[in-house]
Amino acid sequence: MFGFGTTKRSATASHERTKLMGVDLTASRVRAIAAAGGHINAVTLDDAQDELPLFINLERRTPEVGRQGYSICRTLPHLVCANFLPQLGQVREWRGNRVSLTPESALAATFDKLRGPLTAEADGGVLVVPSYLAAPQMKALWALAMKAKLPLTGTGSAPLAIVSHRANAFLAPRKQSPSAPKEEKSSWVVPIRPQAGGPGAVVIVDADEYALSAAVVNVQPGEARLLHLATWPRLSLKAWKDRLIDAASDRCVRLCRRDPRDSATAEQALFEQLDVALDRIRHAQPVTLSVRTEKWYQDIVQQPTDFDAHCAPLIKLATEEMRNLFAGAGLAIPPRGIWLTDTAAKLPGLAAAVYQNSAEQTEVSVLPPDAATEAAAALHARWLAGTLPRVHLDGVIAWEVPPPAKPRPETRGQRSV
Repeated sequence: MFGFGTTKRSATASHERTKLMGVDLTASRVRAIAAAGGHINAVTLDDAQDELPLFINLERRTPEVGRQGYSICRTLPHLVCANFLPQLGQVREWRGNRVSLTPESALAATFDKLRGPLTAEADGGVLVVPSYLAAPQMKALWALAMKAKLPLTGTGSAPLAIVSHRANAFLAPRKQSPSAPKEEKSSWVVPIRPQAGGPGAVVIVDADEYALSAAVVNVQPGEARLLHLATWPRLSLKAWKDRLIDAASDRCVRLCRRDPRDSATAEQALFEQLDVALDRIRHAQPVTLSVRTEKWYQDIVQQPTDFDAHCAPLIKLATEEMRNLFAGAGLAIPPRGIWLTDTAAKLPGLAAAVYQNSAEQTEVSVLPPDAATEAAAALHARWLAGTLPRVHLDGVIAWEVPPPAKPRPETRGQRSV
C-alpha cells in the first residue's frame, strides 16, 4: 500500500460543491456518480453518455478516448488502443498514423478526458479499480491522476469497497415481510435462499475487457478483509463477445451463405448490438441481430438458450475456475454469498452456472450497475470524516462497530412479557 499526499483546496469552494463522488475504473470503461443531499446523479463522461468506453482512436494526431475508438474497434482494430489498464508498467506500444501510445500515456489521455466532467461535479472523490492491479501499477496510476489534476481523495479495490459498503446488510439477517408483494423488485438479489446473517465470506465476480476476475472477502463485525484473488484472461468480456460474433456469423452463413466477418462495417455493426442483446438475453428476452451491407442483409433471431449454447465452452471453463478458486481460498465452509457485478451477470449462462454449482447455503446475487461507484462515494465520506488511513485500500477496510443498544427502562404501566 502507498500513502496519498495532501492536495490544496480552494478556500472559496461553495457549499453546493460539497458532494460525495465515486468513480469506477475497469479495463473496459469508466463510470462516476455524484451524491449530495440524499440525491445521486450519474456524471456524464462521454458526450451524453454516463459511461466512458476505454477505447482510444489513433487515426488523428490527438488520441480520442471513448465512443470514437469504440466505433472503429472492429473496422480499424490496428488504429485502436484498448485493454491498456492491466498493462501499466509493461513494455507495450500502440501505433497510429501520427501518434503512438504506451499504457501510461493511454491512461493519461483517459484522465485528461475525465478531468473536466469530474472537476465540474465536485472538489474530491474516490476512485475504485479492479483487484488485479498490483501495487506498482496503482502507484503509477495515482501519479498519473495527480499529474492530470483529477479531483481525487483516495483509491481502493472495487470488490473490497463493495463488500464493506454492504457489510451491515450482509451481517444482519434479512427478514422477509409476509405482507410484501411477490413482485417487489430487489436492486441486486436474484435467487432467494435463506440467509442467517453473521460473519462469513463473500465472493465478488467481475468481468472486463481484460479478464473475468473473482475476489474472496471475509466479512467480520468491524472489518472486510481480502482473502484471495483470481484472474482469468481467457474468460474476458472480449472473449465472450468474440464467441458470440463467431456464432452469429456462422448462423448467418447457414442462412444466406454470407459471412459478416468478410465486411468490417457489418462486423462493427454486429459488435455494437451485443451490449443491448446481452441485456435482453439476461432478462430472458429474444433478440434480433441485424446484419447490413451494401449488397445484402440478414436478420438473425436468437433466443436466450442460443446464447447459452454458443458460450457453453466458456461457461464450462468458468465453472471449473470457480471451483478451483474455492479450493485455493482455503475456506472451511462454502462462502455465504456470491455477488456478480452487472457486467458479469450479463455473460450468457454464467449466473445460472454459478447458482447451480454453489452450495445450498450460498446466496447468489447480482449487483446494480453503480454498486462500485456508490461504494466509492461511501469511502469518500469516510475519508472526509478522517476515519480511513490515507493509503490505497486493497487489503482491509475497517469501521467502528456501534455499541449494542441499551434496553429502555420500563415505565409505569409497562412490564416485560
